[in-house]
Amino acid sequence: MDITTSEQLHKFLNELGKRCAFPASIYIFGGSAILLIGGARHTGDMDFTIHTSDDDAFRNIIQSLANEKGFDIEESVPSEFMPLPAGSETRHQLIGRYDHLTAYIFDPYSIAIMKIDRAFETDLDDVYFLIRNSSIQVDLLEKYLDEVAQRYDEPIKLRRNFEEMKRGL
Repeated sequence: MDITTSEQLHKFLNELGKRCAFPASIYIFGGSAILLIGGARHTGDMDFTIHTSDDDAFRNIIQSLANEKGFDIEESVPSEFMPLPAGSETRHQLIGRYDHLTAYIFDPYSIAIMKIDRAFETDLDDVYFLIRNSSIQVDLLEKYLDEVAQRYDEPIKLRRNFEEMKRGL
C-alpha cells in the first residue's frame, strides 16, 4: 500500500507505541520523512532505523503491525550506505512521543545527501522541498556534502549530482 499522507504515518506510529512495552526510538528517512515534514509526495514504503533496549522484539512488533496495515517497511542503517556528516546525530527532529516510542525524522542533511547521491528525479524533488521548506540550507548542505565526499568512495559523482541539483534551484 502506498503511503500518501502524514496522517497514515502518525496513526502507524501511535499504534506502534501502544504495542511497544519498552523504551524505543525510531528514526524515519526517505519519502516518509518528506511526508512527515509536510511534503506532498507518495511513497511505497517507510524507511527507518531503530534504537531500543530489545531490537529483535521491536522488529517483530513493527513487522507485525506493518503486515496488518499493509505497509511496506524497510529497516536500514544510513551510515551503511555512505558516511554521514559530522554531528548528524544532533540534527534528528522529534516527530512525537507515542507511549514508549519516540519517533524522529532522521537528520535532514543526511537525508538530502543520500538523495543527492542516488539522484533520481523524485530524490532531487525531495531535496528541493527540504530547501523550500527551510528544513535545510544550501550553504550548510554543501559544507556537509563536501565533508562526506572526503570519506566517500564516489566523491566525484556526489559532487557532480550536487552541482546538477543546484542548477535546478
